[in-house]
Amino acid sequence: MRYLVFLSLFSLGLYAAITADDIYYVYKTKGIKAVEELLKREYEVKEVKEIKEVKEPFKEVKEAKKEEPKEPAVKLGQKRFVKFKTPSEKESVSRDHWLKQLKGIDVSYGYYEDVESLVVCEKEKKRCDVFHVEEDGLKLVRVHDDVIMGKGGDKDKRGDLKTPVGVYEIIKRFKPTNQFYGPLAFSLSYPNLFDVLRNKTGDGIWIHGMPIDGKDRDDLSKGCVVMENNAILTLDTEINAQSAVVIIGESKVPKMTREQVATILSEVYKWQRAWKINDITTYLNLYSNDFKKSDGSGKAKFSAMKQQIFSRKENKTILFENISISPYPTVDDRKLFKVSFYQTYKSPSFASKGDKELYIEMVGDKMQILAEK
Repeated sequence: MRYLVFLSLFSLGLYAAITADDIYYVYKTKGIKAVEELLKREYEVKEVKEIKEVKEPFKEVKEAKKEEPKEPAVKLGQKRFVKFKTPSEKESVSRDHWLKQLKGIDVSYGYYEDVESLVVCEKEKKRCDVFHVEEDGLKLVRVHDDVIMGKGGDKDKRGDLKTPVGVYEIIKRFKPTNQFYGPLAFSLSYPNLFDVLRNKTGDGIWIHGMPIDGKDRDDLSKGCVVMENNAILTLDTEINAQSAVVIIGESKVPKMTREQVATILSEVYKWQRAWKINDITTYLNLYSNDFKKSDGSGKAKFSAMKQQIFSRKENKTILFENISISPYPTVDDRKLFKVSFYQTYKSPSFASKGDKELYIEMVGDKMQILAEK
């Protein structure tokens, strides 16, 4: 009889975590009663058919949970941006009109009609502030401290290990193949047009994590923005990489006021109006003498080409949509800004649609265009 009981218990043990060797050892050393007690402890339900195997999670899974990113403080993908009705021509060139429109809107790090996320990094402070763009402007999501960035000064050439100072977009979110760069990376649009026209070289500037093997290595940055691995995963929940602007300053990213934004908007629309009505004098006066077009040509060649076009006196349709204005940090404290928008242009001889970029300097209350794409 005991033999039959033993066989039954042995069969039951096949479904448990214990092995046949375990059962046999207990039986030989402590007897059948000890085997019965062992199996009772193994099962926590009354009926055998309800028994479920419970396995201890692997150690690596437990450790991975420790680095799970925190839930974002904002909901991404809703596209609830600052949006005004299209101004009349008279309103568009009026600074006072834009001041009224901007009332109650936080524009401390710029004005964005079609950008969802903003990351503001300051090299000397080793920090990156993450903002979400909402209907009432910028909302601070989180401050990331202890961020590693490159050597001091603006990036000038490939291999100088400096993190560039300027305004960039995230152009790609990806998992690096080299574990040195951590679990996740975001590629930035360095060099931008303004960098290229100033003969800056190099590429491959990322926001990325740290070596997955945990080893300390020299020159972790190499010109990139480097965050702890749990921080880079958290950042991934806080931004929409397909709609994000990154501003990098040396010691401090200059803050903007509503007065500055209103002035820039009115100046941009004065430029649009002069272009539309073929007012060549007003139009060219809004370009700096240091202006360079995307092909590298200077103001003299550009002016000659525009004078020829304006002389035709063609009727034009020029529309600006989704305007963004960012403060553009420099190491010499110039008042530079990047202005971008979607432009629709139509005349009897030419039509185009696409993204437009202006890099401008404010001299007093007057806009001077330094570069145009």
